[in-house]
Amino acid sequence: MTRLSIRSLISLLLCWLCLLGTLAHADTLLDRRTSGTPSPLWRHADFVSNTALIATVAGAIWLGSEDGAGRAMWQGAEGFVLADVAADGLKRVFGRERPSETDDPGLWFKHGRSFPSGHVASTAAAVTPLILEFADEYPAVWLLAAVPAYEMVSRVETRSHWQTDVLAGLALGVAVGYVEHRHGPWTLRAIPGGVYVGFRKAF
Repeated sequence: MTRLSIRSLISLLLCWLCLLGTLAHADTLLDRRTSGTPSPLWRHADFVSNTALIATVAGAIWLGSEDGAGRAMWQGAEGFVLADVAADGLKRVFGRERPSETDDPGLWFKHGRSFPSGHVASTAAAVTPLILEFADEYPAVWLLAAVPAYEMVSRVETRSHWQTDVLAGLALGVAVGYVEHRHGPWTLRAIPGGVYVGFRKAF
């Protein structure tokens, strides 16, 4: 890893930690537990998240890393996993109670699993490389932002997360996706030449 990429990683980490501190102190201002039974529309967070992962992995394998879209999908699939692992680790550190467990958003370090949202972080990390790669040439690629946006609303409406949980998840996912787009995918470095030829070329 170059010195520039290390600086980029450190800068992103510091920015995210600053945001983390801000959100942690904003819980009483931003967080509200939703009332009533959520619409069936918002009960498919797992399906949407799993579909995003399957689509990026399938696209990466089919297109290969020599293709611009294939490489971005490879970065997205890798980012999905990294963001999910990072979010899971942070959940263990902060131990925040979910809104399904309490109406008090200020219960941190209580062995909860609410902060940050892994669903939002992973889906944001999956779509960010594609958006960064093609936003100038194909503005419609911004529609992919609807995936983490859906996750954000879904996780709040089903009382799985507080509002600051999904905001932190979004920030984490975008940061991971940005680093992946700039320096990833890391797994391909184990392949001679750092290139994976997609199955598409076999047909």
